[in-house]
Amino acid sequence: MDDRVSVFRIVWNRDDFKMKRFLASGFIFLACAVQADQACDEALARFDYTSATHLADALLKKSPNDAAAWICLARARYERGDFRTALDALDEAAKQPVGGPLAVKLGNWFGVTLRRLGRNEEAWRYQQAALSLAKQINDQGGLATALHNTAGMRYDRGDIPGALHDYQASILINPDLSERSASYNNVGLIHQWRGDTALAKQALEAAIALNRQGNHFHHLGKHLMNLGNLERQLGRYDEARRLLDEGKIWVEKAGDVFWLGIAAHYQAWLARDLRQPDVARKYFEEAKRYYEQAGAADDLRRLQQQMAQLKEY
Repeated sequence: MDDRVSVFRIVWNRDDFKMKRFLASGFIFLACAVQADQACDEALARFDYTSATHLADALLKKSPNDAAAWICLARARYERGDFRTALDALDEAAKQPVGGPLAVKLGNWFGVTLRRLGRNEEAWRYQQAALSLAKQINDQGGLATALHNTAGMRYDRGDIPGALHDYQASILINPDLSERSASYNNVGLIHQWRGDTALAKQALEAAIALNRQGNHFHHLGKHLMNLGNLERQLGRYDEARRLLDEGKIWVEKAGDVFWLGIAAHYQAWLARDLRQPDVARKYFEEAKRYYEQAGAADDLRRLQQQMAQLKEY
């Protein structure tokens, strides 16, 4: 978008009156397009993915080559757990000329979306390109997101110290409080995996506090369920169920298919621990349907392994 504006400014100095009229119209169109793109981003910030989708569709109907609108549409689809069609929208955005912070944003969203689809090497390549560009152009917001995304990929690769380093680096500079809360949440999950439940709970509760402060209801739902799963691991089953139930309410409000799968997955683990194999089996099947719908290949593979192990109970 910035490149197109700079071209208009260069040509503005020409003396042709008709050209000036045409360029004036162009400025008005670009200003309206920028405002519409901002409205789409604002809808995403409110976790109103339906409105964001409608706004992006309206933008693309008027201007099919609007890369920012394609990215907005991809984000709305991703946040509702529709990873395959999110990737389709990102592919459309990539066909357009993009640069600067918009290119960083595109690379960041390619990274997380491909990761969810189980295409991890491609995800890593896109993410490192976005990270490099964000540093090069001093895009602090884009860099914070790139560090956050890279941290998750480092964790997948078994690089726990690198993951913690990148999450902490992202937290220090991230202007987006909802994404900062996600970094705290993921630090908590790493501590949980390492067996340090006190640090895990501290980080998860820090994430939840940010979410309640900012009314980040979608993130709140995810993080409440992660804390509920920690409580299950500690044997506090009533508290686990309370947190899982509250978290699911918020995830349902967001319409996030993928996290509805995680909600069912966590409930399956709770039922398994309570020696209720039939209930666990029902929830495992529910999670499987949601993961299949989302296209979450790695999560589906891990779930199927756990379903096979349920025969032991």
